[in-house]
Amino acid sequence: MAVAILIVGVLSIINVFPVAVKISRTAEQETVAANLAQAKIEEIFSWGYDNIPLGEIEAKHRLAPTSSNPFYFYQRQTDSTYVDGNLVNSASPTGLKKITVTVFWTSPHLDVERITTIFTLISQR
Repeated sequence: MAVAILIVGVLSIINVFPVAVKISRTAEQETVAANLAQAKIEEIFSWGYDNIPLGEIEAKHRLAPTSSNPFYFYQRQTDSTYVDGNLVNSASPTGLKKITVTVFWTSPHLDVERITTIFTLISQR
């Protein structure tokens, strides 16, 4: 009886490992995507308010040219808009720009496109 319980316990633990590996890999990909988005926001922030163009700053594109580069599987798109004090898009200058960076990648486990979006506000000084 003890051997049967031990075997059931060991088999249960063995079945958990593939799920844990998938969860770990997905978390790793989400972290990479967030870091890629944050890096772009920091780059744009360094430009200064007056040098940030409105509209599409960068179209959706791959971040590496070859599949041997780990960033090949990530794509990024960056946009800028004026927003008012309520964070509603505005067609006219408000002294506040919203920068939105979206990173796309395909999860190999789920075979679906995943998205991470980060935005920040930059004010005119």
